[in-house]
Amino acid sequence: MGVLASTAKLTAQTAGVLLLESYGAKYLAATHPEAHAAVWGTARLLPRAYALVILVNLVACSFTVIALSFKVGAAREKCGVPLPTMYATGTDAKSRKFNCVQRGHQQALETFPMFLAASLVGGARFPVSVSLFGAAWCKARFVWAEGYSSGDPKKRYGSAWAKLIWTTLVGTFAAATGVALEVAGLV
Repeated sequence: MGVLASTAKLTAQTAGVLLLESYGAKYLAATHPEAHAAVWGTARLLPRAYALVILVNLVACSFTVIALSFKVGAAREKCGVPLPTMYATGTDAKSRKFNCVQRGHQQALETFPMFLAASLVGGARFPVSVSLFGAAWCKARFVWAEGYSSGDPKKRYGSAWAKLIWTTLVGTFAAATGVALEVAGLV
């Protein structure tokens, strides 16, 4: 499947989740206003459930990135790669193993800023979905990095969980886009 087709598929899936939350919130407001107020608040700048976005997408996901860095430190010691060397230069098994562990962490670092920014914006309107994307992102990151650290980069997608690193990223982008469209008065 091509990159554009994969992106379109992920966008459609996550847009469906966000639409479900929108309609669910409207239904809850109409049928159970007290439950709606408990989750989304009333006449507030941010919904109460935005606290989940802060706790999951900011705090827990940051700790996920830190935990992955600890794995790099452990691999650095085990494989004999001294600081400040970013990647091992050899082609032996230890060098390959270290580079795979390092790559698992580095790839998370490459995408985390955009994931976090999109989470903080998208969570303003879709706090439940975005916090679920965050929880899935944490699990997916660990599984993806674990597969990569096997020494065989192809194993990074060996689990269905690992593939969610992209679904969760696109999901937060879709949520942030929804907020932008709403702010612009287009939806």
